[in-house]
Amino acid sequence: MITAENGTNDRAGMKALFVGPNPWLDGLLVAPAIVVFFFQVGRGLGNTGYVLYWIAAVVLLLRFRSRGYPVAATLLFLILLLWGGVSAALSVDPHSAYGAWAKYALLGSGYLLTWRLVRHVPHFSLPRTLAMIGAVGVLSFAFFAARYIFLSGSADFRPEIDIQGLVPAYLSPFVVYWILRSHPGKAGVSLVLAYLAGLSLLLVFSNSLTEVLVLATALFVLAFAFIGNARALLSVLAGLALFFVTLIVFFDSAGAVLHQAPNRHAGWVSLLDELSSFRTRLWYQALTLPPPNAWLGVGPGNVDLYPPVVISETHVVRHLHNLLLDCWYEIGFVGLAAYLAFYAVQIRAMKHGIRDYHPRERGVMYAAVAGILVAAMLDQSYRSQHVALFVPFLFALYSREPAPAPEGSASRKTPVRPA
Repeated sequence: MITAENGTNDRAGMKALFVGPNPWLDGLLVAPAIVVFFFQVGRGLGNTGYVLYWIAAVVLLLRFRSRGYPVAATLLFLILLLWGGVSAALSVDPHSAYGAWAKYALLGSGYLLTWRLVRHVPHFSLPRTLAMIGAVGVLSFAFFAARYIFLSGSADFRPEIDIQGLVPAYLSPFVVYWILRSHPGKAGVSLVLAYLAGLSLLLVFSNSLTEVLVLATALFVLAFAFIGNARALLSVLAGLALFFVTLIVFFDSAGAVLHQAPNRHAGWVSLLDELSSFRTRLWYQALTLPPPNAWLGVGPGNVDLYPPVVISETHVVRHLHNLLLDCWYEIGFVGLAAYLAFYAVQIRAMKHGIRDYHPRERGVMYAAVAGILVAAMLDQSYRSQHVALFVPFLFALYSREPAPAPEGSASRKTPVRPA
């Protein structure tokens, strides 16, 4: 449930949203969301932004003399780093593997930093933090739209390469939450519909089926949290399904493949290859051409030195476009087990805090994580900033229980329903 304290100031503007009693600490807390936006702008800006965040967070925690960290998560993270280091040391290209693994270590440590920082924020308000992430989502959408409009006039414009819509796609639940929280009633609903329609069209015209599926998945999950009436929920889910299927069939490149399928003599395997942009071929090759040592892997970032990434003589990709296969191929079965266990203890750490939040607050996180999971199974590596940084960041936020209501105010169990 949202406490009366946490649910206040719902109609606060941008200034009130970011200028709180502890603006420096609040800004540092949501910095991982800003960092993934920086990565959307450019890899160099993202790397620089994260290093600066990491240094600032470590210095601040040292100043606080903060020593308490989640034991299970810390232990599993150290085991994972150790095993990845062994895999890198025994790989055919240790230098490259060490570099890739050091970057993952920095990103992965973000969970521990956020876990500790969120416990130093006085009167922590998850709804306000989610709204701040929503504001970052608006910036991400604005940059995505502006870049598309600016580059679309170029003769050599290739939207699937030149622009990236993944970040605005999985930040959309936070934007929806912020809009409905700050603009209750029909005005908020109208803004949400306009925003989602614009984002959906931009993603489709960007020729990225994965990002369209990420947005669709996030909205489907979000609907369960925001719509309590069963009949209305079914109507919205049906409408979403019809909307996205129509967009994909008539405007996405996958729709062109489906339209041409009846006139072709190729089998269903070839059809799946084209629909998935040859991902199914990558996955098949990874399973039929496993790493030399399936327990150890080939080393972080070294999968591009092995046959499964070869689609044709002129087309070679850098990884397997599947979180589980990438992780297994690079650091082996042991590394994959440690990686999944690290996330499992993060999820377990949320169970005491998350149950006290309103379903809408929980739904926003579920929707974003579901969207990122779809991207990870179809495109992103297990070491990407989306999976290694942003998902653990959310888990750490939700691991803190809501602050108890001050004496004389509404009871902690008294829900305040967001508008």
